[in-house]
Amino acid sequence: MPQRILGVDIGSWSVKGVLVETAFRTFNVVAAHEVQIPPETPDSTLASRRLEALRAVIQDLRADVVVAGYPGDAAAMRFVPLPYADARRIDQTIAGELEDLLPYELEDAVFSHELLTKDAEGSLSLCVAAQSERVKEALDLFQAAGLDPRFMPIDVVELFNLYSHLLHDDASRPEAPPSPSEDAETYIVAAPDAPPDARLLVDIGHERTLVTAASRNGPALLRVLRAGGHDVTRAIATAYEISMDDAEAGKHEDAFVASSRHPAATDAAQTMSDVIARGLQPLIRELRRSLQAIRKERRVRIARIDLLGGGARIRNLPNYLAEELNVPVAYGAAVEQLLEQHIETPRRGAYACALAYALRIAGDERVARVNLRTGEFAYAGQLQSMRERLPFIGAAAAALMILLSANAFVQYQLSSHREAAIDREFCAITKEVVGREICEPAIALSVIKQPTSALGNFKLPEKSSVAIAAELSHRIPSKLDLTVDEMDITTERARISGVTKSFDAVDEIVGAYSESPCFSDIKKGRLRKTADGTAVEFQLSMRLGCAK
Repeated sequence: MPQRILGVDIGSWSVKGVLVETAFRTFNVVAAHEVQIPPETPDSTLASRRLEALRAVIQDLRADVVVAGYPGDAAAMRFVPLPYADARRIDQTIAGELEDLLPYELEDAVFSHELLTKDAEGSLSLCVAAQSERVKEALDLFQAAGLDPRFMPIDVVELFNLYSHLLHDDASRPEAPPSPSEDAETYIVAAPDAPPDARLLVDIGHERTLVTAASRNGPALLRVLRAGGHDVTRAIATAYEISMDDAEAGKHEDAFVASSRHPAATDAAQTMSDVIARGLQPLIRELRRSLQAIRKERRVRIARIDLLGGGARIRNLPNYLAEELNVPVAYGAAVEQLLEQHIETPRRGAYACALAYALRIAGDERVARVNLRTGEFAYAGQLQSMRERLPFIGAAAAALMILLSANAFVQYQLSSHREAAIDREFCAITKEVVGREICEPAIALSVIKQPTSALGNFKLPEKSSVAIAAELSHRIPSKLDLTVDEMDITTERARISGVTKSFDAVDEIVGAYSESPCFSDIKKGRLRKTADGTAVEFQLSMRLGCAK
């Protein structure tokens, strides 16, 4: 059954929504909307303006599941190595590991974690915390718009979903640095002993830039930079002495930054490039620090930077960053291709976070698992979702019962045919073994067990003299030194004569025979010492109760 998932991203400049439809392990984008957050007025608040934009975005987007993000700069995050991998023990550890990062009390926090890797020596987990009050405010905003998000992940963490679904095998050609050097502070040359390759996803927003180093083992670095497109807009407004609105419009139309391989064509273009470069300096400085930190830790090797976000659409930016950072850089082409039917080229990258949220439950690839909808904020719509799916579940159950019934009938028919064949074969075997055809197993077994003798088919007694003699011998304790001289057995009585060591030994023999229900009325006959006085001669007689 197709399922529609809505990813909602509330940014500092606009609200974006991406609707993804999943079916049979595939997914595709069916709609994408963006509405700019209205400008500030004396009577408005940031929450009211965001709510207005949010309602406008979702009015035509109907979904079965909603995933809405939480800002990473409002959360505490830490990679925590532990000597164990048990989820319950990690839950108990999170608070202590994050306590020194929290500017509020532990009881005022919401915690979540994701187990990234584990081996015989322990595990590595990503642990996050957010202030309960701010999580509640975020949920209240969505619920005021009529949305009840099933998941509330951290935006910078959720970028990993773009890597796992789309970018990990994106073969588009990046802009390479002129000469990457092994001595560079931001680049690790590929080598057999180098860490595993990773990609640095850089989502340049209006006021923030999300930075996620992603590899097959999950996120390796997470940062939220206080730098973005707004810095470039401000640089343009200052240099050209124009309003911020005019500077924003000019940035979207004419922004260009030159590089050694792509210099400015005119003096005006060079002037614009110099202004853009000044606006990009805070971002480049922080990206360089991120790359240096990754190189120092050597957990992964950044083989490429993928640019996302609305602020990344500056002409020649990949070339410029490749030269500045000494790392290959490209636009996230696979992300943009998924959105190309719904969004014009300049704004496709702006939908990165909204798409990442929707991909959390689309497809079969590994996804980020951090979720702030836990504890008191746990999603309460599961029951309603189940009710909505009851007709489908009922139909599926009915179909399953029909299939099971048909299978049972077929199996019964096959078993009946097999049983009839076995019966025929059994009858034939008994005719060969016994001499006549016997089709009842119990009767056949009783006939086969009957002893045969020279008398032919006459049935012998179940208790013969030999069997009784064997029983009498078996009952004598093995520890006794005993010699039987004579044993006389009739259908009703048995008599034994022999020699043993002592009178006590005779009593032991009598006691042993008394334990058998087949021997009763046991009597001692002549008891006397032998001529040399070293043993005792005895006689015993008894009634046979089991003889027939």
